[in-house]
Amino acid sequence: MIKYRIAILFTMMLGSFSAMSQTPTEIFQKFRPSICLVQFYKNISSQAQIGSYIKVKQKRIGLIAREDGLIMVNSDVYPISLDILSTDGASYASGEPSDFKVKLHDGKEYAAEFIGKDEVAQVAFLQITDELPEKLPRIDFRDTGDIAVGEPVYVLELLGESYDFEPLFTAYTINAVVQSPRRKFLIKNDVTALSAGGLAISAAGKAIGITLRVDFDFSFQSPSEFEEFRRDFLEIAPSESFRGLIENPPVFQRASHMGKAWFGIGMQALTPELQAYWKVPGEGGVVIDRVYPESPAEKAGLKVRDVILSFDGEPLKIQRDEELKRFREKITGSVADKNLALEIFRDGKVRQEKIKLKPAPRAIDLAEKYQLSELGLEVRELTLDILYDYSFPLDTKGVYIYQIDRAAPAGMGGLEVGSIITEVNGRPVTDLAGFEGLINEILAENGKKIMFRVQMRRETQFVFVDAK
Repeated sequence: MIKYRIAILFTMMLGSFSAMSQTPTEIFQKFRPSICLVQFYKNISSQAQIGSYIKVKQKRIGLIAREDGLIMVNSDVYPISLDILSTDGASYASGEPSDFKVKLHDGKEYAAEFIGKDEVAQVAFLQITDELPEKLPRIDFRDTGDIAVGEPVYVLELLGESYDFEPLFTAYTINAVVQSPRRKFLIKNDVTALSAGGLAISAAGKAIGITLRVDFDFSFQSPSEFEEFRRDFLEIAPSESFRGLIENPPVFQRASHMGKAWFGIGMQALTPELQAYWKVPGEGGVVIDRVYPESPAEKAGLKVRDVILSFDGEPLKIQRDEELKRFREKITGSVADKNLALEIFRDGKVRQEKIKLKPAPRAIDLAEKYQLSELGLEVRELTLDILYDYSFPLDTKGVYIYQIDRAAPAGMGGLEVGSIITEVNGRPVTDLAGFEGLINEILAENGKKIMFRVQMRRETQFVFVDAK
């Protein structure tokens, strides 16, 4: 009799749960209209004509963030580095992406424009510019504080070109919840999708997050027309990490751009071997192996061999270089121009210090430029990322060669991308305006040969270019 009552109670509970929950098919049908295909062209320097680019068609997963046509997509749609921290894109080779289009689930296409991106959250925003016949079915993201390990979750993505970008709906189990430095959900994965930026949905049918890029491409090679998004495990950013950006999207303004919070050090993990050698207390830390000139770290008095034990009151339990990403995320997620507490180990003693982070300076991709079609040459003002990368003094004068036309006088004369022009016809180049003035003066005088003094890291050369 008791067993019979328990069975009835269990059946009643199960029936009640089923009545409250949605089936997987219902969840898929609910969110399918809110996921779209983003199409655009990535523009790669052609090396055939200055200012010209090879247009490579790209496609990404997009999510409808607002009814008025605000589309959220992974930040890799805009590969240009905004500051010296965000050099994971196609720096030195890429122009701005163009011709954005959004294809909705019903097949209708609309033109769109890039608004801005947040590299820390790994999201970018597009705005549909065509007139919409009706409001779009936006996604309402919910809080995720109660999401735990072992819970079922669905991920809605798009398949690749070979499957005509059909929707991909996969059931998973949350395998881990990473709390620091930012909360993320981890899922063991062996599925190939179109791109990052897919939608994560709880078993109750609530939108809870988006899929992230895990690995970055540091190569400068031209991308293929289609690149699948492969991952051994899948990271999901909870809605709290980007929901505020939907309400107030980042707006990119080239002239006034200020980067994320910047520390200004080279670093490595405090391995057990280093910890034992230096007799450092604690469970790990970050070793400073370089302090960049005029950086917040230098101004705070930090030195090479200092070991950062805690940052803003939180211990750094870092023992492997793979874990340094957590510290970098702590930095970029901090507020600039605010004093933060550091606990460091130096010369056998633990010290308390403070540091005021600053916005990262803009990168070479956003530098002012001067294109000289007569010579097949584009140069840009020197920026800190170049001077730091080449270990040059910050007062180095000259201009950076950003693009070369191989078949034009500059390319045939031997000028190379990545070189710094320091002299023209024996006269020093002070800055971009000074270079432009010198060149215009020489060309006005019908100079047939121009002698450039160029520097590339440790090498200095004199290069002659035929102007006629």
